[in-house]
Formats: sequence, C-alpha cells, structure tokens
Amino acid sequence: MLIYLSLIETEEEKSKFEQLYINYKNMMYYVAFQILKDTHSAEDAVHQAFLRVINHLDKINIKDCHKTKAFLVVIVENISIDMYRKRRRENVIPFDEITIYEDKSNNISNFEQIYYISDAIKKLPIIYSSVLRLKFAQGYTDVEISNILNISEDNVRKRISRGKKMLEKLLSEGDLK
Repeated sequence: MLIYLSLIETEEEKSKFEQLYINYKNMMYYVAFQILKDTHSAEDAVHQAFLRVINHLDKINIKDCHKTKAFLVVIVENISIDMYRKRRRENVIPFDEITIYEDKSNNISNFEQIYYISDAIKKLPIIYSSVLRLKFAQGYTDVEISNILNISEDNVRKRISRGKKMLEKLLSEGDLK
C-alpha cells in the first residue's frame, strides 16, 4: 500500500484511499478472479484498478457506498476483461486452466456455453450488458441496481427483459463472431 500512498499528494486523499483499499480490495479481487480464473492475473488487475482509482479519487465519495462499490467493480471488471481478451489473443492458457480441462473433459460443452453467453453479453449495448452483469454476475437486486445506475426500478426490470431478449436472439442466431 505504500507504493499507492506515495502517488497521492494530500493527507485527506491518502486517508480516503486507505479506506477504499481496506474496504474493497477483497471484493475487487473476487470480481477479477471470476473473470480471469487466475490468482496472479486477478492480483494484477486489482493493482491496475487501484492505480486507476488514484487518478479518480476526487470523483469518489466514501459515504455513498453503493456508487463507490459500483464504480470500483466497473473499473476492475473492465481491466479484467481487457486482460482476458489480451490473454485470449495471445493464446496463453494458465497451468491451472489446463488441469481443469483435463479433469472435466466431459463438461466441455458447459464451458463452451458459458463462453458463448459471456461473449454474447459483451456484444450487447452497454445499457443492457451492464444491467445483466450487475444482476446475474454480481447478484445485485433491482433496487440496488436502480440506486447504482440512478434509474427507476421499472427501468431496471425493462432493461433486464430487453437485454435477455437481445441475448436470446444473439445466441439463437449464433452471430457471435
């Protein structure tokens, strides 16, 4: 943490950052690990996220925990997704994943389904993909999502419904390339 604190100028911002680090580092690691499935890559993603948070400390309000949590989740998700895409482009498979493939060779279709669904969600417009990710990947309720995104609960439900329909259409067409 000393490395991060050395990048921050004022004592007030250092205190704010310390609170963020202590309160959210485990949650951010969990989010990164869910995407990357690799402990080292997840740690790297969290590190990069905290470096990015330092640049946006003025936008973060500690008292507004739902917005703060959502902001941090979005940052670490985006970094993790970028890392995942880069790793996929380079065709580097971590050793841990190789053992998973060997042990669960009969469940490859399940893995492929999850891959295609997550790939299809990435192709949806951001207003639908973000709501679907918050609802199903992060486990937020409609009320929490409405608070995080500053929209009504009816709007959340409508976006989830439309997002599901668009996702179903994408998956049925098989147009994921």
